[in-house]
Amino acid sequence: MTARIRSSCLKGFISLAEELGGDPKQLISAAGIDHTRVNDEDYFFPFIDFIQLLAISANRLDCSNFGLRLALNQDHEILGPVAFLALASSDVREIIKSVGKFLYHYTPAITLSLEEGEHCYAHLDFIGLQDSDYEQIVEHTVGCTYNIISLLTNGLLKPLNVSFRHSKISRENQYQNIFNCPVLFNQRHNAIELDTKLLKLNLNSKNPKLHKLVSNYLSMVETETDTATQPTTLASHQARHLIKKLLPTGEITRELVADKMNTHGRSLHRKLQSEGYTFDSLVDEIRKDEAAKLIKNKDMPMSQIAGALGYSEQSSFNRAFKRWFGMTPRKYISNKNAT
Repeated sequence: MTARIRSSCLKGFISLAEELGGDPKQLISAAGIDHTRVNDEDYFFPFIDFIQLLAISANRLDCSNFGLRLALNQDHEILGPVAFLALASSDVREIIKSVGKFLYHYTPAITLSLEEGEHCYAHLDFIGLQDSDYEQIVEHTVGCTYNIISLLTNGLLKPLNVSFRHSKISRENQYQNIFNCPVLFNQRHNAIELDTKLLKLNLNSKNPKLHKLVSNYLSMVETETDTATQPTTLASHQARHLIKKLLPTGEITRELVADKMNTHGRSLHRKLQSEGYTFDSLVDEIRKDEAAKLIKNKDMPMSQIAGALGYSEQSSFNRAFKRWFGMTPRKYISNKNAT
């Protein structure tokens, strides 16, 4: 079922498009979005249309960093009711964790999670993202995450670095002017690395009572996006994130993922089954999605792609790739280059 996104994601789009000399209505319509409903809080449209809108706008307006510039024109209000959670959070750690937990109210196509340890990362993942012009939506989402937390902490957020899976699409100084830290490309994750101390930054707007009230409300309320946004489907979202992290290790078992989700293997099996998955089918889908992204990186050897997907042998990856796309990896690349 197609993931959808709140129309609030378009906040600031019209003014930015006009600033760049474009016709906002024409651009929105070209992406298949109803331009008459951009201010309708109850309007949800396919996430893929938002991806197309950013790609079309970047191309037609000759603005390679359009996604990032749009992110700077937006704030927590784009999150809809989840914005109240961000505002009421006590510190940066709670912003990331609570917004990540209920981000499906904005769109189920994006997941936000916090990895704590020697290095601390706010990870952004995308469900089923295969579009060839996905760089704009990735940069927009990472930019929004950075900008929202920065605004809520009065500019005190200082990332150690920002990582993107894709290659650089804009000039170095354009990234530096926004993030004010090293920006890395062709990395394993889309993430913002933070100093652990920053997680404890207090928010002036913190309100524990409101935070609890909104959390309880969002846990019960239904959304208008699609059935994949309901709380019962969060098992596959959480499992998907963990599987992605485990892929390069080659150690991907239902029991291991279930353990990291604090549940039993049989319980995870039942939850995934209720959402139309088996564990193996979910792993296969993720590998296919990741393969489609990684193979676009011309500087990444095929053996490295196979390893990143958890295959110990190149031949195993080749067979899987042919099953997914009906051709060998090299033929796939050749066809893409020809077009």
